[in-house]
Amino acid sequence: MIADMPEHVDDPRSVSWVLPLDAHPALTDVRLWVRQRLGAVVTADKLDDIVLVVIELVTNADLHTPSPGRLAVSCGHGTVQIEVTDGDPSLPVLKPPSMTRSGGRGIALVAALSARWGVRRRGQGKAVWSLVEFDSPGR
Repeated sequence: MIADMPEHVDDPRSVSWVLPLDAHPALTDVRLWVRQRLGAVVTADKLDDIVLVVIELVTNADLHTPSPGRLAVSCGHGTVQIEVTDGDPSLPVLKPPSMTRSGGRGIALVAALSARWGVRRRGQGKAVWSLVEFDSPGR
């Protein structure tokens, strides 16, 4: 699914962060990085969903591409945009569930937890993105 990511990254009312990804990024560090940035803005339940989406996208980039690039997270207007770039032009595949396969559920989880998700070409590679909607704590 090639689709453009919604644009609010440059909106002055939103906040964005970027984390360069090493080869084989430490997922515990990525989880902590996301929680530190969004913990005061997003409810605990939705934060768990967002962290899961981030980890699935980062893991896919690590497992299926030779060069993970960066993780970008943008928050504003009741949405969190997540984008993971890599240097591989091949697109992720949304596979049907299988009782015999041990993996292959990452993109299905991303699709289930996201209001929208997609892929866009970026240089020689791609950016896989997700848009997750949330209510602020106390609402």
